[in-house]
Amino acid sequence: MTDSSPDPRFRTLGAMTVTPDRLSEIARSLNRWQWQPTADEVAFGSTVFQRMKAVEEETRSTFPRGTDQWHRLHTENFDTLARVVAVVRDEVLPAGREQLADSPMVELAELYVSAAEPLLPHAQRLLAAWRDASLPAPTSEEVAREAQRWNVSAEQAESRMRFEYAAQWEEDANPRGLWDDLRPTWAHMGAVRSTMMAALTGDTDY
Repeated sequence: MTDSSPDPRFRTLGAMTVTPDRLSEIARSLNRWQWQPTADEVAFGSTVFQRMKAVEEETRSTFPRGTDQWHRLHTENFDTLARVVAVVRDEVLPAGREQLADSPMVELAELYVSAAEPLLPHAQRLLAAWRDASLPAPTSEEVAREAQRWNVSAEQAESRMRFEYAAQWEEDANPRGLWDDLRPTWAHMGAVRSTMMAALTGDTDY
């Protein structure tokens, strides 16, 4: 029986007032040393990144990978995103708001979650399709042939083949051009993340 209760990973942050240029304002105040993060703010920001990294480590072995460690399925990226957003929104932010009212560091975490929210419906749809997908499994003969052709071990050949099957499934199961359409949203999230990292390290040359 399928559980019909909503998945908490895809819940939105809710009512939140964010001016369009707020990220630029925070970055500018950081660059001009108008905002110098306190030790408590640095500790909060560090917690955000530590929790993000922990989630990324947890999901690493769930999906097939390409020959390069950064060669990942879109599905893996969306799964990691949904889990990261849920952790930051539900576990990290509440304590930050309580301890650091009106802190730009907390605002950056809120901006990250807010920026990610347009991607969550895509993540929910893609992950549901992934759970229902039936991907082909390479035979031992196919693995041996490809291992010889690529001059790699059988294990590496099978891993590569499984990744290619999954990547082809992604292309077939999603509208053409979807990833390009969503790239600006990912880029904005990256800008928020970079600003938060700059606030932690003091390196504003980003």
